[in-house]
Amino acid sequence: MKRLALLSVVAISVTACGGGGGGGQAATAQAGDSFCKLAQVAKDDNDDLSNLDPTDPAKVKVQLSGAIDSLSTLSDKAPKDIQPTTKTLLAAEEQLETLLKANDFDFAKLATSDEGKKLIDDDSINKAGDDLDTYLLDKCGLTTDTTPASIDLGSGDDAINKFLDFYELGTGATLSDDDRNCIVSNLSGKISGDDLNAAISSGQPSDEVSLVLGQAFITCNVSPQS
Repeated sequence: MKRLALLSVVAISVTACGGGGGGGQAATAQAGDSFCKLAQVAKDDNDDLSNLDPTDPAKVKVQLSGAIDSLSTLSDKAPKDIQPTTKTLLAAEEQLETLLKANDFDFAKLATSDEGKKLIDDDSINKAGDDLDTYLLDKCGLTTDTTPASIDLGSGDDAINKFLDFYELGTGATLSDDDRNCIVSNLSGKISGDDLNAAISSGQPSDEVSLVLGQAFITCNVSPQS
């Protein structure tokens, strides 16, 4: 997960995915079988979630729904030796969707709610994702996508404001209008959209960008939070 933005979607939606199944499952998966073929589709759908812009509710709704659908389709073919893991992941995505709906697809609201915090901090979900990554590599030959999330914040002051949206999502902080205007004013012309895009994608700003951001926050008397 990119800690800078604290994207709940990325935390819950693992780089690989599967589902729980009904009766008649195979004991284990084999490369080229129906489970592995469906796993590739579901994996691609869930990998796409890592590139979602959480400030665009319409796209989140569509892509998260599609990812859940592909997991549900896969669930009927989940072999017995991976069924508990896939059930954990499918339940997590369904719960995420439920919580997002309850919070008007506002990630900031979800991240500060008791249920949202519990879901985001649930280490068993990340472990299940790691376990399934290993399984799909060993059994199906599916590799983990390590491509960093790519989100275009735009340019100029618009990019700075979008970056601050991610900052609020990631930290649970709420910037006042005065705070935001002050930070934007102090960053305008000193930092580019490309700089901020790189910071979001890597999860860690460069030393130069960190210095510029830190100076702006200090000048505006806003305490940066991690």
